[in-house]
Order: sequence, then structure tokens, then C-alpha cells
Amino acid sequence: MKVNRAVLTGMALTAVTALLFIGGCTSMSTRADLHVVNVNDGKTYFSDLINEADSLHPFIPVDQVLVKFSNVQHDGGLPVQPGTGFDEIIVDHYSVTYNNGIFSALDGGLNVTIPSGGEATAAIVISNPSEKGALLGSITTTVTATARIDFTGWVRTTGNDGERVSATAYLTVQVDNFGDSDVNQ
Repeated sequence: MKVNRAVLTGMALTAVTALLFIGGCTSMSTRADLHVVNVNDGKTYFSDLINEADSLHPFIPVDQVLVKFSNVQHDGGLPVQPGTGFDEIIVDHYSVTYNNGIFSALDGGLNVTIPSGGEATAAIVISNPSEKGALLGSITTTVTATARIDFTGWVRTTGNDGERVSATAYLTVQVDNFGDSDVNQ
């Protein structure tokens, strides 16, 4: 049997096309995207160094903010129905860094499940309280910083962990001894 150049070219094109369709999803082409809807309802966070409302029981407040996540289908299509593969995102880690180094970098764990096409809210800590105590007396004016918050997780697939997903958010943080009231309410 004699094979001519046109037949070989056709076979090669068919093989390349088949590889493109068999490839499926990769970490570069996820089925769902993790989005951060907002952090602290989109407001500046005021990191109070010490709360002395009760002079007998002063304390260093913990800097905790709420984060709202959403699970958006990568192709912009309708959400996958519950119970099918690729229908949930699990956020399992976050890290916080500050542009001016007012606080050290912080890593934390999460366990947040976001349904397909849905939203979920979680609380995270954005600074180390012992570092806030060390700043007492050394800050003479309000310090403004931008916190970069990176979240990572994965798309839950049927029976195993799926592709990794990530999202980044930014939060303006002002640090000072603001007095004795809750300045974030």
C-alpha cells in the first residue's frame, strides 16, 4: 500500500486535534473560579493597639475581619447542580502581608465551602496580637498600610481533590491607639 503526503498530513492533523480535545481541564483551565466579593464589607479596618474601656481589664484586641467569597463557573455558564463533580470550592489557606511591614506576614488555615454559583463568608485574623503590644508607645501618629491577602483552595471533584484555585484581596488598615470604643462598628 502506497501512502502519499496528503494522507500523512491528514493523519497528523487528526492526531493533533484529538490531543486538544482529550486534554480536559488543567490548573490553567479550571471549571470554577474563586472570587473575593469583599473584605470587611469594603471598609477600612482600624487596628486598635489596646482597649482600655475597663481600666481594670485592658486588653489587646484581635484584628479579625469577615471575608465574603463566591464560586463562579470559569466559562461564565450556569452553576453546576449540587451533587455533581466540580460543584464546590474549598478554601483551606490564607496569607497576609503588609506593604509597609507594620506587621509581620501571617499564615492561617481555613475550612470554607463555597457552593457552585454561591457565596460563603468566613472570619480571618489579619495580625499577630503580640506585635500590636510591641507597637504601644512607639507609634506617634496613625499608620496606614495595605494588607495583601492571598487565599488558596481547590475545586472539589467526585471522590478526590481537584484543581487548585486562588484569589487575592486588598484591605486598607489603619493602626493606632484609637481610644476605648470599638472603631470598627
